[in-house]
Amino acid sequence: MSRIVQPQSPKGTSATQPFPPSWLNRLQASIQRLPVPPWASYLLGVLAVSLLIHAPLWLDGSLPPGSIEVAQVIAALFLVYFAALIHYLNTTARGALANYRPLLDVKEREYATLEYTLTTIPRRVGLVATFLGALLGAASFFSSPDSWGVSPNSSVLATTSALLQAMVVMILATYWAVQVIRQGRTVDRIHRTTTRLNIFRRDPVYAFSALTLRAALGLLLFAYSYPLSVTYLGLPPLSAFDVATLGAAIAISLAIFILPLYRMHRRLGDEKQRLLLDADERYSLLVDRFNGQLDKAKFTDLESTGRAIATLTTQRDSLAKVSTWPWRPETLRSLLSTIAAPIILYLASRLLGRFIGV
Repeated sequence: MSRIVQPQSPKGTSATQPFPPSWLNRLQASIQRLPVPPWASYLLGVLAVSLLIHAPLWLDGSLPPGSIEVAQVIAALFLVYFAALIHYLNTTARGALANYRPLLDVKEREYATLEYTLTTIPRRVGLVATFLGALLGAASFFSSPDSWGVSPNSSVLATTSALLQAMVVMILATYWAVQVIRQGRTVDRIHRTTTRLNIFRRDPVYAFSALTLRAALGLLLFAYSYPLSVTYLGLPPLSAFDVATLGAAIAISLAIFILPLYRMHRRLGDEKQRLLLDADERYSLLVDRFNGQLDKAKFTDLESTGRAIATLTTQRDSLAKVSTWPWRPETLRSLLSTIAAPIILYLASRLLGRFIGV
């Protein structure tokens, strides 16, 4: 397994680092170098952000000093969520690329460049994502301040804090979207240039489905947890903008999972078709030989030719059953069940609530 290349400097480039990394990549590289696991760093980040969110409420008297509100802790969790998810997806991407490597015909330097491209957002793209996310956050806030916990009686300090929360969430969400798109395009390019494709060597072919599945599940986790937090933990109600965004997330999650892998599906389909045509040609030749031997009364050769036909028939049947989708069957089932289960449970709870009058 090749050495993991971490961004070293925002200035300049190298053969394996063709562009400078974004500020978020540099931050995550610093987190990776800490003497504690990354998950612990993000957990501490949630605690720190929670204090920052509570501070304006303590100062303006909305909350007694030192008291903790569950809704604010959940809001802090959402603020850190996408940064942690991007870090996790980058780690998953490195592992997926390492598992796919047996199908790659590249040298160490080329592999390092692929890994860097797969896990790094260019600095300029990061700046654009930051600007766009800030605009989206401001639009979400000003279109429905109450969905961010702001009322006409809120202090200027609390209002400013809520606006910053909206902007930070959308900046990191935009970063996540940019990273997922870039990773999907890179996976597609890797699949397009793969030369060692073998339809029977399945494990490397399945490698990137681990990445796209986790990206899709990461989006679904946020899409479902936020409305549940609104319903059961007292977060401010969703605005129409938020409802539309979260509704689209379900469809987008399927696209995140499938689209980066679709080229490999087509390539596997073409390879399967080629192998089936070869098998059909051999089968036709064997049948002609068998019939010729039968016509010429060469009965001593019939048994061996018949065994060859039977063996080839088994091979053709086995080949016809090979799936050309580059993921294990249980992978798609897990995604679909994740999409369906919360909806079914919510509808069942509403139906039960009507029966018992809740």
